[in-house]
Amino acid sequence: MAILRIAALKPSGLVKLMTAYVMYQAEKQGLVPPQQQVHVSDEAWHAQGSRMFIQPRLSVTMAQLERGLLIDGGNDAAIAIAQTVAGSVGGFVDLMNHDAAAMGLQHTHFTNPDGLPEPGQTSTALDIARLSKRLIQAYPQVLQVAGKASYTYNHITQYNYNPLAGQDDIDGLGVGLAAKNSWNLDASATRDGRTMVAVVLGAPSRRVAGSDASALLHYGWDGWQNRPLYAAGQMVAQIRHEDWSPVAVQGVTTRAVIVSVPKQQQGAKLHTQFIPAAGLEAPFRAGAPIGTLTVSWQGHLLQTVPVVAKIAVQPAGWFTRLLHEGESWL
Repeated sequence: MAILRIAALKPSGLVKLMTAYVMYQAEKQGLVPPQQQVHVSDEAWHAQGSRMFIQPRLSVTMAQLERGLLIDGGNDAAIAIAQTVAGSVGGFVDLMNHDAAAMGLQHTHFTNPDGLPEPGQTSTALDIARLSKRLIQAYPQVLQVAGKASYTYNHITQYNYNPLAGQDDIDGLGVGLAAKNSWNLDASATRDGRTMVAVVLGAPSRRVAGSDASALLHYGWDGWQNRPLYAAGQMVAQIRHEDWSPVAVQGVTTRAVIVSVPKQQQGAKLHTQFIPAAGLEAPFRAGAPIGTLTVSWQGHLLQTVPVVAKIAVQPAGWFTRLLHEGESWL
């Protein structure tokens, strides 16, 4: 029996993608507005590795730290963000690992927000790709920043370490040096409204990482196509229950369901299955989750899509239940 082993490697600077995700969450919640002035600690000031060169008593905002994090790869920016959002680096790392677990990143564990090598900090190419997808879907503004070729702060201009930054279609996403001659690259590109991500871990040079990522992206453009399955709000299931009023409720998608399939197999059949939520009981409101829709291709799970109730449902009264019982005898 063959056993598939997933290689967990040092994610290095790609850790900053989760740092950005937690930061954007805090901004969305109103905890740290983009224009908030940030106190720079000595720990952030003296950060090792790549930096945006912040320092105590020098003005810097969260928006500037965002650019220093995603364009310069600033470890000092990562520490300042962590301390501002969570009060401490340790508290911020707890948030990172909580979100990683919620995303189902089973082979990922964080020990710091900057990606500097530490025992126990690991991830995989697949987990990084899943994190990238969630980051882009939840906070698409990251693509307006991460792909920039350079950034100037305090009269210092630094250039994006991503070797593809500034090229047509490239809009991110992250880069890191895991060890000597071991480069990690997470490249994202958008063409004709379609965003793709390519993850390369352990390349012998930045140039090779860029070349490999470019090849992966072109393979995606040339070899795969999107196939729309359902529109947002489209009915994909119906559940009946004699103790509900109404007795049947339609399940609809919360978003458009689109999957990528190989162009050479345009006629390949996709399999969809609705799985009702366990223990579902009335009452529940319109828009309440009532199950999931899975989409598979040749036995491989492609997507799991939330399905929600189209209308509100209440428990059936005694008279309605009596009618249902009578109908069952007819």
